Amino acid sequence: MMLRPLIVALCLVGAAAPAQAADLATLGCVADKVSLPIRAQLVIDVERNLTETGKKHSYDPRVIAALREAAMACAKENGWPDPALRPAMLYTLATLGWPTAQKVATERGLDTAALETAWNALPEDSRNKPLTPEVNQQLAAATSGGADQSPEKAELVGEYFGYLSLMQFTSYDFSQA
Repeated sequence: MMLRPLIVALCLVGAAAPAQAADLATLGCVADKVSLPIRAQLVIDVERNLTETGKKHSYDPRVIAALREAAMACAKENGWPDPALRPAMLYTLATLGWPTAQKVATERGLDTAALETAWNALPEDSRNKPLTPEVNQQLAAATSGGADQSPEKAELVGEYFGYLSLMQFTSYDFSQA
């Protein structure tokens, strides 16, 4: 008899919890909350990051703060668990920067269609994780430009794959949060 109220209470608690808190359909929420001035700054940052070779990527602190604020608002609106925040922020950074990455790569003579074909040829399990040195070697072998592959071009190819990877594995991580 004492067990029955406990079972009812546990059922009610279970009913209140969402089945999948980090619903992939809500991932675009963060980008929707990023203002035009922040998007413009992100374009500037991505362009600089892709044209300055040999340097670590950096982003204006206002961009990072805006992404964090947007992700926290979306988490509250959509019931995301805390582990979903980082992938949502990184996914948004990559997807908002993607058109600029494509533009820079094309302007610098990369065959972006061939790069994307090589990326899509990887097994899904490999694409759902951050790039490893082994996968980078596979991609480099599949897309090497022969004698035209300068260190600067090789770095840009790696960064292009980095954007593809970031978009894929962060959306996967988000869906698993």
